[in-house]
Amino acid sequence: MTDTLHSAFIEQAAKDPLAPAVYSEAGVLSYGELDTRSRALAERLVADGAGPGVPVGICVERTPDLLVAVLAVLRAGSCYLPLDPAYPAERLDFMVRDSGTRLLLTTPASRANCPAGPTVVLLDGAVTTEAGERPVPVVPDDTAYIIYTSGSTGRPKGVAIHHPGCVAMLAELDRLFAGCDLSGVSAASSICFDMSVMEIFGALCRGGAVILVESAVHLPESPYADRITHLNVVPSVMNGLLDASCLPPNVRTVVFGGEPLRRKLVDRAYAETGAERVFNAYGPTEGTVFCSFKLVPRDGTEEPTIGTPSPGVRAYVLDEHQRRVAPGEPGELCIGGVGLAHGYVNRPETTADRFVPDPFLPGERMYRTGDIVSFTEDGELRFAGRADHQVKLRGYRIELEEVEARLTGCPGVREAAAAVTGRRLVGYVVPAEGTPEGAPEGTPDGVRLDAALQSAVTARLAAELPDYMVPATIVCLDALPLTPGGKLDRAALPEPPAATAESGRPLLAATTPTEVALSEIWGQLLDLEPASIDVRSAFYDLGGDSLLLIRLARLTTRRFGRRVRVPDLFSFRDISSLARWLDDESGATPEVVASARRRAGTRRAALRGRGNSTGS
Repeated sequence: MTDTLHSAFIEQAAKDPLAPAVYSEAGVLSYGELDTRSRALAERLVADGAGPGVPVGICVERTPDLLVAVLAVLRAGSCYLPLDPAYPAERLDFMVRDSGTRLLLTTPASRANCPAGPTVVLLDGAVTTEAGERPVPVVPDDTAYIIYTSGSTGRPKGVAIHHPGCVAMLAELDRLFAGCDLSGVSAASSICFDMSVMEIFGALCRGGAVILVESAVHLPESPYADRITHLNVVPSVMNGLLDASCLPPNVRTVVFGGEPLRRKLVDRAYAETGAERVFNAYGPTEGTVFCSFKLVPRDGTEEPTIGTPSPGVRAYVLDEHQRRVAPGEPGELCIGGVGLAHGYVNRPETTADRFVPDPFLPGERMYRTGDIVSFTEDGELRFAGRADHQVKLRGYRIELEEVEARLTGCPGVREAAAAVTGRRLVGYVVPAEGTPEGAPEGTPDGVRLDAALQSAVTARLAAELPDYMVPATIVCLDALPLTPGGKLDRAALPEPPAATAESGRPLLAATTPTEVALSEIWGQLLDLEPASIDVRSAFYDLGGDSLLLIRLARLTTRRFGRRVRVPDLFSFRDISSLARWLDDESGATPEVVASARRRAGTRRAALRGRGNSTGS
């Protein structure tokens, strides 16, 4: 009987132990091997104190060991706390302390990135056992995992999800995807985001295989891309994959989530791929991955809704007085049901503010999502926007208040604001002392240039926040724009100046034929004049992102007649180094490439899962 997140996997492993369970560049594991190794590790964890109510941190790179670790923690009766090895040390340390984690699973490769304090259990890939598993009872209220999301108070908050909600989610996947080809499910989301739960267990609980990749950006480079039949993806990432003509060839089911989905992209997905079914999914982390789904028909003209509430989900559209609004009228979406989270770890006030009594079902709770929606006459939900300052960027959920709190805490900053402009997260700072001088020509009034402060702020935030929360651009202002009531006027924040060569040093323009050709490609993608691009500036520093990186790899390959992969662009991040590598007939010595890739490791790992999450 399936009563926990992992029990259906155990049944599948007993039924067909030789079937492949996980593919990755690091190797392939069968169901039997994954079952044996996770069972053995679970026994070790129990011996070390794991059990119900005991969170166990998982700080493991994206190899089959990651799935071994997740299953082992669940089989030990504990809940898992995902810790991305690429996250800043300060954030990892906070998550461990805040959650009360005393046990931490890691590998020799990631141990150096782990916070001090918890007892470390090393996973070295060599664990085997023939012993029987000592069953660890799981009661209905036991927590399965804790995922930390961006926090409006300036601190991330942990969402505790219990097993019954996970089981209900898996039952809904069975209903939705019956008859779909789940033989190969892409797993490009970091386990720090709840889409990973759907990707991993949606496959393993139905006999499918998990295809692990570093991130959606790396899909074209996966040696197992042709095995992917089921793709979970953020709309903006899908656009990038389609633009670069590098979508996995055998995809039959596409599930969109994390951003508003437009009809134009649905039409592209049907027309330019082998997709037979396209879904639009919606759900905050607090509701166990998703709470509504919409099968978007192939032929249609209306913009997709986010579907009807899933079975077991109570969904209300309410006004500010918690009264139902009429169909077609906007209101805040509030959800309840078995998938509702326990609340936020060690945040009683925040929990009480967002998880409130259900006014229509005494004794039950509902979660105020902050999303503005309306019901259609057919009972479907149509998304309209947010009631607060939470934003989504490439599928990531970001509380602007947390970014602003970090910006304000930087030395030399008196006031700060943050906003999303186009595809960029922008930070606005008012220097603490004096007005910086040297505003570049053509910038809005009040926008100033302070290269030293901008560099210091970026470095400080990179040490405190995950990569996706670090503003791509820092703009210095004389003062923040205010409303007549004295509050921040976000609508009046100026557009950031166009990305140009790094300030504070002379422009070093392209000189060699290869540099000139690369400058033309970069200019095309970044909407810059090739002559304005400094060959020492990294693609990301000039406004590039993970989506454009896919196209950059494809255009560079086409221009030079030599295969250029996304990992190569992580290794050779500026025009100068990339041109030298391309000019080397041998493709650079293995030592040079290895050295460059070691330097690029942090950036590559930081993008793991980028653009591939739902409402986390």
